[in-house]
Amino acid sequence: MKFFQLVPLLLVSLMPVLGHSPKGVNDSKIRCLESERLALLKFKDELVDTQGRLSSWSNEEHKRDCCKWRGVQCHNGTNHVIRLDLHSPLDLGDYDTDARLKGMISASLLELQNLQYLDLSFNDFGHAPIPDFVGSLSELRYLNLAFAKFGGPIPSHLGNLSRLLHLDLSHNDCYGKSLDWVSHLHSLKYLDFSYTNLSKETNWLQAISKLTSIKELHMYASALPDIPPSSLPSINASVPLAALDLGWNLFEVSTLALIRWFSNFSSTGLMSINLDYNSMPSPIPDVFQNMVSLSSLSLTGTGLEGGIPAYFGNMSSLTDLDLNWNNLAGEFFELMRNLSGPAEKTLQTLFLWGNSISGSLSNLSSFSSLEHLDLRENQLNGSIQEGYLKLPHLTSLYLSSNKLTGPLPDLSFSLSLEELFLQNNSFNGALDDSIRRLHKLETLWIGSNLFDEIITESVLSNLSRLQKLDLSLNPYLTLKFSPEWVPPFQLKYLSLRHCKSGPNFPLWLKTQKELIYIDISSTGIVDIIPSWFGGIAPKLQYMNASNNQMQGVFPDFSFSIVASYFWQIDLKRLDLSRNKISGSITFLCHASNWELLDLSTNLLSDQIPDCFTHFEWLKYLNLANNNFFGKIPHSFGSLGALSLLHLRNNSFSGELPTSMRNCTNLKMIDLGENRLTGNIPTWIGDKFSQLKVLVLRFNEFYGSIPPSLCSQNIQILDISCNKISGVIPDCVHKYVAMTVAGVENRSFIIDPHPVPSKMDDPIDPVAFQSQFKSLENAYFMWKGKEVKYANHLGLVKLIDLSSNNLGGEIPFNITQLIGLIGLNFSSNNMTGSIPHNIGKLRSLNFLDFSKNHLSGSIPTSLGKLTYLGVLNLSYNNLCGKIPQITQLLTFNETSYMGNPGLCGLPLNKSCPKDESHQDSGNNAISNTKNDDDGFISEGFYISLGLGFIVGFWGIVGSILLNKAVQYAFIKVLNNVEDFVYVKVEITKSHLLRHFRNG
Repeated sequence: MKFFQLVPLLLVSLMPVLGHSPKGVNDSKIRCLESERLALLKFKDELVDTQGRLSSWSNEEHKRDCCKWRGVQCHNGTNHVIRLDLHSPLDLGDYDTDARLKGMISASLLELQNLQYLDLSFNDFGHAPIPDFVGSLSELRYLNLAFAKFGGPIPSHLGNLSRLLHLDLSHNDCYGKSLDWVSHLHSLKYLDFSYTNLSKETNWLQAISKLTSIKELHMYASALPDIPPSSLPSINASVPLAALDLGWNLFEVSTLALIRWFSNFSSTGLMSINLDYNSMPSPIPDVFQNMVSLSSLSLTGTGLEGGIPAYFGNMSSLTDLDLNWNNLAGEFFELMRNLSGPAEKTLQTLFLWGNSISGSLSNLSSFSSLEHLDLRENQLNGSIQEGYLKLPHLTSLYLSSNKLTGPLPDLSFSLSLEELFLQNNSFNGALDDSIRRLHKLETLWIGSNLFDEIITESVLSNLSRLQKLDLSLNPYLTLKFSPEWVPPFQLKYLSLRHCKSGPNFPLWLKTQKELIYIDISSTGIVDIIPSWFGGIAPKLQYMNASNNQMQGVFPDFSFSIVASYFWQIDLKRLDLSRNKISGSITFLCHASNWELLDLSTNLLSDQIPDCFTHFEWLKYLNLANNNFFGKIPHSFGSLGALSLLHLRNNSFSGELPTSMRNCTNLKMIDLGENRLTGNIPTWIGDKFSQLKVLVLRFNEFYGSIPPSLCSQNIQILDISCNKISGVIPDCVHKYVAMTVAGVENRSFIIDPHPVPSKMDDPIDPVAFQSQFKSLENAYFMWKGKEVKYANHLGLVKLIDLSSNNLGGEIPFNITQLIGLIGLNFSSNNMTGSIPHNIGKLRSLNFLDFSKNHLSGSIPTSLGKLTYLGVLNLSYNNLCGKIPQITQLLTFNETSYMGNPGLCGLPLNKSCPKDESHQDSGNNAISNTKNDDDGFISEGFYISLGLGFIVGFWGIVGSILLNKAVQYAFIKVLNNVEDFVYVKVEITKSHLLRHFRNG
């Protein structure tokens, strides 16, 4: 017992001998050098770490060993920090986290003079320059700053890193002043400048030619300048270059010369080549013939012509061949025959998307290693024979947008299939039983076909890995799932557009919690929206449930609330239009980053919530045809990106909020059929320089027309049925868009390519764009009735100021607007005469000056308006004889009635004989026909009738007898919401005039 009592005393007495205190015993386990630990803490202090990635970096007693900190590695012998790996662990498919480090890079890193490995990739340094002092870390072997949001010039000090083996500066906003420093990196084996701006680097190839150890060179989309073949530097054939990536540099003259130069530059033989989107408009050159080591070749978008040379079949190392988006042509079987040989057994990837390859699909079973086959957007036709796709390793098959017919191809030998794309063909019949056996299938894309089947849960119940499902635009396809069915999969993408899924709401959607994109538009749902629909998918970014008959209150929806997705913004789109949804729209306030909101043509009511402050990305807002009331929210002024605003046919009241002057990107405003009041704000013309469509009809605006509305871009101006007074501004001739006839702006309001910005799903671009383009429509009065004009809205050039209190004369210079197709000043108090040169408005199809106080005679120049289909000059004070001109005589007396002083045909009122000599020179026009009409004859009308009969029954008969043609016709109708109304009116009036004179 006494011995154990002496043990503590013995240990204390030995401590001086051991040279350590109890604290020192713990300290002996710390490897980290104090100076380097302090340097790392200073480095941390300059960073913003929202996710606590550096929480292990601390001064706390148990965290003092920096060699155990996350991302830090020390040398086993010297204990110096040799490795710092702080790349962001952000998963590109993870929408819920943002673990990027932000802030600045501290110069304290210079204390780490033994640092060999530095990785700061996939972080966010706010476009700050790459610090010059990085070039002083002389022991660095590995430097990775990719995807880190650096900006400014690439520092030439990096040339001091003579031991560097790996350098990656890709995907930043950096640019090069001079690449001479690169030639000093004699040990460099890997170099990546992709997505940096090297457009000023005319000597880039000279610098590269001095890298004697380089194995991989990546300069994709670096804006490299063309190098004339005569300026290529001398070659050092001892370089071990194996991988070359110069894609997307848009070379015009040097592509082929660079291929030959680099093939000689490499001593080991190139194994991987990427020259995508550099010009090489010729047959595939023979430069690849001797590249026996070549395993990967990508020549997408280079303009290649012809077929694939036969020598490709002898490439025994070839695994990946990418020839997308070229001009390759010929029969498919010939193309594959030239790949026969040793390449048959090695080829794993064959991409031929977007060429002009024709013929039927040949037998591919001999390509036993094939894993990825992409034949999208070619001209393949016919059916696929059984056994032709006997490819046991096939994981992705793209056959979409061809002319393939017949039943679904037999896929029972391709059980490794993960992605199947067959959309936009004419496949028919039932979904083959082999679909049920594809247990690894993740994407099933069979929209826009002729499948004719009732799909039950048995077809999909074995597809437990399914993530993306598109059955859209199969009008003969009916979905009948049991209300109790619980699918084994969790979808991210679902499109059932134009399938027969109703009338009940699809209850199985309740189980799908991972949805990012859902389209159930035009599916025949006639049901009350269930309350659970609001929480269907917290990651949802796109929903289209339009054109159904959904009823009830829309639940508080849980759209994704994530503010960003990697370095981009997650923009959300919601389309519930053309339903019977009621209640308020407060659910919109629960999310931000909206890009598109279309809630039009419903039964929505209440006031609009004033929560638009954080919708700074919203481009398209359509709340038309509802029951909203109250004032337009002040927070609309925060919609700086807003391009289109539809609020028509509601009960909004009050004045337009002055905050809306901040919506400077507006191109289209439709506020018609409300109760808005006040003066038309001058800032609409002053601030909205891009405005093309302004519709304020059927409101209670008063005051005069502000001259600022004489915008250069406006081509549809409708402020009819208000209380506007004063005169028409003389500046109307400044509507420059109306001074050009027959020219359509195809990107009129909606962006020409509104493709999804961040979704990795294979969105159908046609369906996606049609949803956006459906917003590009306008309502206006035509022939006394309201017309909805969609699609070619860019052709419409219209001024409608009717039913106001306008006075004064018609501005003489309005005749400069030769592109006008509609002009309506009716039901005002205008005086004076009709401009004598109104015939200059040659494009006019609709002209209404009725119910005014106009005086004087009818100008004979009206006879030059050969496209005029509607003319109304009634109820004025016009006088004299109606010019006896063919064009003016095609209209009946209602066009001229109510003018006591008018006489002559078509009025039933003769003119005094002493007036017969007046205007004889002008009336002589009536004795001759328009030169443009000289081809009209009796034979013309006979041919027209026979042509109509043959053409009509040729088309209709085909539709009635052929289901494929019938479906094609349906697809056209689905994609065309409207027709070019005005053009039809023009043609009809043109023919009517000749029939009347026949």
